[in-house]
Amino acid sequence: MSIHGAFAAIVTPFTSDGSAVAEKPLRDLVDRIIGAGVDGIIACGGTGEFVALTPEERQQVVAVTVDQAAGRVPVLAQTGGLSTAEALRHGEHAGAVGAAGLMVTPPFFDALSRTEAEEYFGAVATSTELPVMLYNYPHGTGLAMDTDLIVGLARAHDNIRYVKDSSGDALLLSALVSEHADDVGTFCGEDVLAGTALSIGALGLVTGSFSFMMPVYAQMVRAARAGDDATVARLTRETLPLVVCLASNPYTSAVKTACELLGHDVGPVRAPHPTISAEGRKALEQHIAALDPAYFA
Repeated sequence: MSIHGAFAAIVTPFTSDGSAVAEKPLRDLVDRIIGAGVDGIIACGGTGEFVALTPEERQQVVAVTVDQAAGRVPVLAQTGGLSTAEALRHGEHAGAVGAAGLMVTPPFFDALSRTEAEEYFGAVATSTELPVMLYNYPHGTGLAMDTDLIVGLARAHDNIRYVKDSSGDALLLSALVSEHADDVGTFCGEDVLAGTALSIGALGLVTGSFSFMMPVYAQMVRAARAGDDATVARLTRETLPLVVCLASNPYTSAVKTACELLGHDVGPVRAPHPTISAEGRKALEQHIAALDPAYFA
């Protein structure tokens, strides 16, 4: 199954008290974004609060998401962890339940050295036949993956085929897309750079905001494929105030709040993840109200 286009790093719905994964809202979310034109789904990413899930809950979310997608779009499981053994266990489970690929964050808290990163990602790649997407998020992991490391890993391992770049570094994004497309497929993971990424030919986008903004981004992706840069630019300009609002607030809580404002029950974020303020919620509501309702799922 082809991996390209708009991939939603979905939120993980919880019960109202945050004590458990809410399976029906998760299944509803999968159906809703597939219907809105998503090209693929990533379960247990950063916006999916994987750090707040138990190992059993991570496996539950991946299994339910794969089951509900039912082959309609590919599902990638974010399987990175604090140790190589943890990443391998989650990768094995993802393969067993039918995930189409793995997205892998490096361990965090103690940032990896370059050599350690090569060993970690290499161990993951050699443990599976599934395609692997590297997750470059230096703000959260402390590891800033540069072009040499990303491309070197892709060249060393046939199944390391993609990278989600959430560095916010436009120069890195541009270099990966313009100079190394034959080595690795680049997905932009920074919302404010989504329009730029599509315009310069990135393979796709991965973002949590697709949990509620999928229709407008589906339009952007279709326009980019057709070479319609004017439409990409217009939609980027229209949605940028909302995108900036999301980024200016606790991101996962902002995405979950937007889902709630649009009538989708996905529950709260789990403590100690920060919750959006009353002022942030009001601003979010205003930005949503200012846009075409057809932009939202």
